[in-house]
Amino acid sequence: MKLLMLCREPRLYSCVRLQEAAIESGHQMDILDPNRCILQLPHQGTPRLYYQAIDTQDYQPLPHYDGVIPRFGTTSTEMGCRVLRYFETLSTPILNGSQSFALARDKWQSLQVLHQHQLPVPTTTLGGNEVSAELISQNIGSPAILKTLTGAQGIGVMLMPENNSTTSVLETLKHANIPVLAQQFISEAKGDDLRCFVIGNRVISAMERQGKLGEFRANFHRGGSAVPTTLTAQEQQLAIKAAQVIGLDIAGVDIIRTHQGPMILEVNASPGLELIEKTSKLDIALQMIVYLEKKIIAASSTK
Repeated sequence: MKLLMLCREPRLYSCVRLQEAAIESGHQMDILDPNRCILQLPHQGTPRLYYQAIDTQDYQPLPHYDGVIPRFGTTSTEMGCRVLRYFETLSTPILNGSQSFALARDKWQSLQVLHQHQLPVPTTTLGGNEVSAELISQNIGSPAILKTLTGAQGIGVMLMPENNSTTSVLETLKHANIPVLAQQFISEAKGDDLRCFVIGNRVISAMERQGKLGEFRANFHRGGSAVPTTLTAQEQQLAIKAAQVIGLDIAGVDIIRTHQGPMILEVNASPGLELIEKTSKLDIALQMIVYLEKKIIAASSTK
């Protein structure tokens, strides 16, 4: 099979591992930057996709691909999802379609969908640009977590210990026209969370992420560490259901344990592999390739 990974940084651990797993499985895999793609809708005929390689002024049509894996970052979401949509018009199997990928990248809209399906999330507030920052900070209380609507690896997430600090930061971000949501801080979690790695309809691995001393974010890229953990049946079902309602084949579902039971913090459409593979000792990249193989075979049997 000829596979495509959409990724801006092919040297990243996750991209390297997925390409290794694809090659070991007997497939070819190209890694292309979605921001170097050229989409064309001709007056007549089918949509076209071209690619301009680095350091060239020329562009080439891309070949047929049997399956696609999106691994682009938050700064490439819009163009990346447009490229995914092109492949969807060709009925090419994709690990996470364009709409689901874009939904997961919007923290507020994804929380709305989770809440709509009666999945537990922390109390969260989003105010319009004309709403006073003081009113929002009073509504959510303190301490509070502020999050920009997009962002990954803990970037754009801030802990506000008091209402006045929440108000000050909200006013600054509003002035810069940066939408931000305010979320209740769950003190009993102590900066720890659960990362549940979902492929299809099952959790294949889970770890408890622990923030470094003095850090409320448990993200690996913020200096956090992790240990293997065993999920309760309720936590497993929450993770699977969260991935399903967002519409993801592959998901990293972040859950915190609270006095009120487990709550979902976020659903990630492009979860990193480095920490989960090193913690679990599992070849998760290979499992992703195997899952894509099955999607491709199932799609071809219906044609």
